[in-house]
Amino acid sequence: MKPIYCLFILFTLFACQQKQKQADKSPLEKAASSLRNYDSLAIAEVMVVGTFHFGREVLGEEEQASIQELIQQFAAYSPTKIVLEWEPHRMQEINTAYQAFLKDSFDISTKNNEVYQLGFQLAKEMGHDSLYLFDDQTEYIGSLEPFGEEDDPFSFDLFLQYANTEDAGFYDKHMEPLGEVFGSNQTLLKAMSPKDHIALLNSPEKQKINAQRMHMLELRVGIQKNWVGPDWLGRWYRRNLRMLANTLKLAQPDDRLLIIVGDNHKWALDQMYEATPDFYLVNSWEYLK
Repeated sequence: MKPIYCLFILFTLFACQQKQKQADKSPLEKAASSLRNYDSLAIAEVMVVGTFHFGREVLGEEEQASIQELIQQFAAYSPTKIVLEWEPHRMQEINTAYQAFLKDSFDISTKNNEVYQLGFQLAKEMGHDSLYLFDDQTEYIGSLEPFGEEDDPFSFDLFLQYANTEDAGFYDKHMEPLGEVFGSNQTLLKAMSPKDHIALLNSPEKQKINAQRMHMLELRVGIQKNWVGPDWLGRWYRRNLRMLANTLKLAQPDDRLLIIVGDNHKWALDQMYEATPDFYLVNSWEYLK
């Protein structure tokens, strides 16, 4: 049988299957498939990479080799901009240091921060001349203000004192499984290389755990009283929304943004980018698993 004839038969069978699927749909399903959306407005891709915040444990020879493997995985995405978790007012500071790094006059071998170890090295690998910043240290306002101290805009010690006075037995209902799950997962993650540790942080399973954790303790404090717990979580969501808004300002047509951020932000940012028509969200797990 000639190849072109085989292709014709396969195409005909596929068309028939699609027609049958359409015929099997209910009237509401057909109406739903006819709804128009805003997907055509996307101008840029974005991939959010969740990471742990680095310490000196990443500076050893084996760890650095692992980080280099990770850099190559990131490079496979071909990012056009690297976006890091510092506030935009530090752009000049960070890019002055980055330019010095490119000229071998800024040493990052003792810099135990992912901004340097991931951001600088990846940007150099990609041939970029600049780095970009998107964080926002969102203010603590309203019901959160009484929990501030002179050197701390929000004191968890004061927060827990209030919780134990007003909501003991309710806010801490899930404290035992919270501690058990966290401890078990930390044991698994800390035994891994930096590359595998960061990869696992980006898995759907770990991101679901992060989202659950953010809704099982603080949220339960002050309900129908001063609302400090829900407002604390609301401030955290607001911070992530401002992060997204900052990337709206820097994204250009055909950009491929790669965002490096603490992994507890990833699940929320992924949801927000998925809902923002300007962006097409790329799954970091697909590049790292």
